[in-house]
Amino acid sequence: FMTELTDPQNSNDAGRYVELYNSGDSDVDLSTGWKIQRWTNGNADPTSSSIKDLTGTIAAGGFYIICNDADKYTATYGLTCDQDIGTGGFADSNGDDNMALLLNDVIVDMFGVTGEDGSGTGHEFEDGRAERAESNATASATWDEAGWNIDNDSGGGDGNQYAPEGFDPGAWIGAG
Repeated sequence: FMTELTDPQNSNDAGRYVELYNSGDSDVDLSTGWKIQRWTNGNADPTSSSIKDLTGTIAAGGFYIICNDADKYTATYGLTCDQDIGTGGFADSNGDDNMALLLNDVIVDMFGVTGEDGSGTGHEFEDGRAERAESNATASATWDEAGWNIDNDSGGGDGNQYAPEGFDPGAWIGAG
């Protein structure tokens, strides 16, 4: 499930990423029907260019980082992302989009409200981040605002977040 969605204030230099976490006891082969998608600007349908098949494996108790620019991600965090999907997609949100993780075209985990622009809502992470709350330790096909800690430039949480200091790829407060 998704544990961190990012839009750093300095994203032009730092890049953006989405972090997935496997809370299970078994590795998951993401190439077996796992996809991601994003809805932009309050659209009822997902942005077609954002629908991507996932590749690789996420280890039991491990993280999987999807980035929009591997070189920027490495330069900023000193780490390597697991899948670079380029700009304009799932890992390139400007903080007011809705995102989903799917298995065999069925939503397994959802961030935001489909068809609703996130600006000014509980699912806006513009110039900040959305981190899954410690108490929200399972995927949910339905958005639940209480399950997330949100920082944004509208004054939510701790406000604007700059990379690298405002982010923690490969770590989550709910992970054992």
